[in-house]
Order: sequence, then C-alpha cells, then structure tokens
Amino acid sequence: MAASAPTAIAAAPATAIRPVEVKSGVAQLFVDDFLIESQTNLKRTLRQPKKDNGGNVPILVFDKEYGEYRATLEANGTVIFDTRFKKYVLFAIGFSSHFPGPASERIRIYRFTSPDAMNWIKGDDGTPQRIRFDLTDAASGTSATNTDLFSYYYDTKDAAHPYKGWLHFSNWKDGREGIYYVRSLDGIDWERGRQITVSGGREFQQNGLTFNGPGDVTTFYHDPVTDRFLGSFRFATAREGVGPEKKNRLRARAFLWLDRMDEPVDLQRIERVDLVPAGAAANGDLPDDEYYSSTAWRYESLWLGGLKVWHGGGNYPYSAAGSAFLKLVVSRDGTHWKKVPFLNEAGHPEVFIPNGPEGGSNGQNDGGYMTEVTSAPLRIGDELIYYYGCSSYGKNHPGDIRVSGGGIFRARLRPDGFVSVDAGTLTTKVLQCEGENLFVNGTGPIVVELLDGQEKVIGSETLSGDSLRHKMAFGGKSLRELASGNAVKLRFTVGDNGHLYSFSVR
Repeated sequence: MAASAPTAIAAAPATAIRPVEVKSGVAQLFVDDFLIESQTNLKRTLRQPKKDNGGNVPILVFDKEYGEYRATLEANGTVIFDTRFKKYVLFAIGFSSHFPGPASERIRIYRFTSPDAMNWIKGDDGTPQRIRFDLTDAASGTSATNTDLFSYYYDTKDAAHPYKGWLHFSNWKDGREGIYYVRSLDGIDWERGRQITVSGGREFQQNGLTFNGPGDVTTFYHDPVTDRFLGSFRFATAREGVGPEKKNRLRARAFLWLDRMDEPVDLQRIERVDLVPAGAAANGDLPDDEYYSSTAWRYESLWLGGLKVWHGGGNYPYSAAGSAFLKLVVSRDGTHWKKVPFLNEAGHPEVFIPNGPEGGSNGQNDGGYMTEVTSAPLRIGDELIYYYGCSSYGKNHPGDIRVSGGGIFRARLRPDGFVSVDAGTLTTKVLQCEGENLFVNGTGPIVVELLDGQEKVIGSETLSGDSLRHKMAFGGKSLRELASGNAVKLRFTVGDNGHLYSFSVR
C-alpha cells in the first residue's frame, strides 16, 4: 500500500498506558506502527538498497573453479570479523548444476577475506580456497551426499574454537540428515559436532495445513545484546502443495530462541510457523510465492530481516519465473514477524531487493536465484553495506545454465533508511526518554513538536536540509530541559519532498 488512510490508532485506557522506553543512542524507526499512536494522511515508502554497478557486475565471481562448467556463488553464509587475523571473513557456497560427478563436487564452500569489509579476495592471497567437511560416519559406514546452507558466528570468548556454526548435511540415511554443529580455530579446518536438528523431525497442523520440517534452509543468528541465538527454521506443507497446479509447497518460516547453539533443538517447542505465504493473490503475495529463506538480525530498537521469495511461476516486473528476490520483514521480539507492506520506490509492494533482467549483462547480473548472508548489514561510514548473492539465471532452465552466472553483489542503504515517512503527520505513543537531546534522521522540511502529557506543545522546531543527525534545539532548550523528567510524545509533520527515517535521544 502506498499510503495510510487518515486514521487514529486506538490508544489504551489511561490507566493501562505504559511509556515506551527510548534508550540513549538507540534509533527508533517507523518500519512498523509500534511507535505510532495516531496518524493523518501518512505516506511511507519501502526504500531499496542501491546496488553497486546497478547489479550488473558482481564484486566476487568464479573464474575457473569449476573448469569450463558454468557456476555461481551463493551468499549462503555469514560475514564475521576475525579478531585474531584482523580481517573480515565470508564463506560462500559454490554451485554448478551440471558439473559431472557427485553432489559434493557440485556444491562447495569457499572462503573469502577482506581488510575493510569492502575489498574482498579469494582466500588469504587471492587463490581460491575451498573449505571441506567430513561427510562420513565411521560407526555406520554411511555418509551425506553434500553440505548445504551454512551460518556461523565468531565467538571472541572462546580462544580454542571461536568459529561456531550450523551446517546442513544432505541425504543422510537413518535420521542423520539435518543440521550439525561445527566449530573451528581458524575457519579453515573444521570439526563436526552434535546433530542439532533431524530433517522432517516435527510435524503439526496450522490453519488446516500440515507443516513438516525443519528443512535444509535453516540458519541461526547470534544476538550480541543477550548472547542468545535465534533459529530460523524452514517448514513446508505436504509435497503435493496447494493450488490448482499443486506446485506451491508453501515453504514457510518458524523462529525459536535458543540459549545454546551447540545442543540438539527441542523441535516440540516449535508450535507454529510465523511467516506463511498466502498461496494466492492476497496479503501482498502472488500464487506461486514461497518463503524459501529468512534472515533475522537486531537493528537498533527492533528486528529486521530479508525474506527470500522464490516463485516457480509468474513473470513479475521485478523477478522472472524461477527466480528469487527479497522482501523486508520486521519483528519486535525476534519470534513474531510480519512483512513490511509499503510500496517501494518503483511502486511495487513489499519488494526490498528486486532481481535485474534474467541473464542480463551477458549472464553476469543478479537476474536469477537470490541469496543473502545471515549477518546484519555492516555500518561502514555513513552507509549500511549489504552483501547478497544471485545467479544470473533462475531455476527454470536446462542444467547447463540453470542457477548459473552472477556471483556476490553489494548494495548500500542510508543508516535507518529502510522505510521513509514522506508525507502526513504522526504522533508517537507516550515516550520515556533517557537522554539529553533529540536527534532526527531525515530530510526537511519536517516540523518536530514535543508534547506533554496533556498533548500541549512545549517545544517546536522545523528542520531543513539532509542529515543523519539533526539536533533539535527547541528554541535553545534541550529535550531534557523541556520534559523535566516526565514522559512526552513527539509529533512529526513531513512537508513536501521531506523524508523522515528515525529519531533518537543521546
């Protein structure tokens, strides 16, 4: 939807109102309605990261790693900073759908490094560096055919094994297929630990559908604030799917907080899937859309993530059939999620990072199957830096070009710039602010009013120009001086060509 109709969000009875705590230095965004008590003629836009090279040329690409066979790089990994080697590290998955031999040769893991998270090389010296994992079980004599999605983090508190991850081992008999805990000293030599999940180990009913999982596209995120782990689990309906063509499996996402990531997950704790595609032209979805993967990361006062939408059918203006693109999702607790519903700058609802034309730039561009690192975007200078992977061709092609081309791409976004308020007026809920001054991230004209408990204006200022941190002077007085320790509200009115992104107290 392009704009919110004039409306007032019902306030709770006065006796039940609790101020929203605004912690010092933590930005407050308007990606959802959590902070808004009332709004009039509000218009919000989902902002899209600007792709380096227009998404036509990847920053990391294979040369001859698969010989003369076509391949791609998938960002099914994580960006971390290795404090021992003083460099950034990215593991990415190499894939060649028609490379001869076993699946373990078609699907590989490669290591990349960077001194500044911007200039990347293969391995440590520019030479391709493949990371291998043991696929065998000596006791049973069985083995997995290959590994798949990989998520990990760097534990600075563990000198012996700072690299810790979840890695999926595929097609392993007798209940051995699933996610395993892996660890390493240097990120090069890894050991496999306990099995964390059994593929298909949980089944339950929800809204008349039977969901089974978790599946291969299961990852985790380490929350640095609570030192806990948020698991993102893939579930799906019965294999025949739903709809007239019985092709959509309604791949969906479930989330679960974990105190440890090196012990088996109690799958009985997963009682629901939180992100489920409509399987129809409804709720921002189209009939072929499946929620193939979802990242989740803490960002300032909320949680955000990329929702990978794969669609076997349907040629969209922003994604060809058989391709995958990203939507943006938001949560306030990490486990309850919803899509960000606004129109993007191109006028398409919910589309955060679109595909380019399939096969564009002679098979170099991001027109096919998109993947996303599980870590949060990096704040570098005055930009948020996104890394994503994408083939140039999607899945609806013969093996020689299926999911090939492209590589790892980079895109940039304004800090806090996921959603902008572009018109209208909003009034926040009651806020308890722990800070001296109010700062606003936005482009004027924006009228900022400070209201007391009776909604009397006790301070007002109009900002102009573009700044990540406009300091509100309110006639020479600070927020703290005007509030006198009391809870307050803020009212923002965005003028023509203005954009409001966030506010903070510091």
